[in-house]
Amino acid sequence: MRNLAESSRRRRALAAIAGAALLVGIGLAPAAQVSDASFTDAEQAQTTFTARLLPPQITSIPTCIRPPALGGSFMKVTWEWPAVTPYSSFSGSNVEWRVGTNVIVPAVTGPDAQGRYTADITTGLLSGLLGSLLGADIVIEMRTTYGTWKTSTTPTTVTYNAPLLSTAVSCTPVNGT
Repeated sequence: MRNLAESSRRRRALAAIAGAALLVGIGLAPAAQVSDASFTDAEQAQTTFTARLLPPQITSIPTCIRPPALGGSFMKVTWEWPAVTPYSSFSGSNVEWRVGTNVIVPAVTGPDAQGRYTADITTGLLSGLLGSLLGADIVIEMRTTYGTWKTSTTPTTVTYNAPLLSTAVSCTPVNGT
């Protein structure tokens, strides 16, 4: 038993000496040197960034009638910009209006006190007379423009429907995203 206690004491003493030697060695080790080293790599990363603008949002269609026989206004569309940045700096001229592949230019007024614009869609003499008599089914698209940027593939639309020889006319808006 005495040998066992004595060997245990020797191990503890040896462990204490080894620990002290380790601490002294760490304390005597030289400090890390400051370096001007740098790393340069010729490889480059590339990615594609896709951004889109939101289309204007229709709030109402206060006028939707059969086109007058001698031409004139047949639809008024009230719309606004999304209530997020950067649209607060946009105006009515930032909207591209299309019927199929044809760009149309309605008279746009606004913004009013609520920030809404109104576009007056008109027709000429010949198309007004034909639209009044023969009916029409037209989809008008609204897209945001800003320089070379366009909106997503889902524009805001208004489907105008005036059936043949009927007084029932409809204007159906669908806000794009």
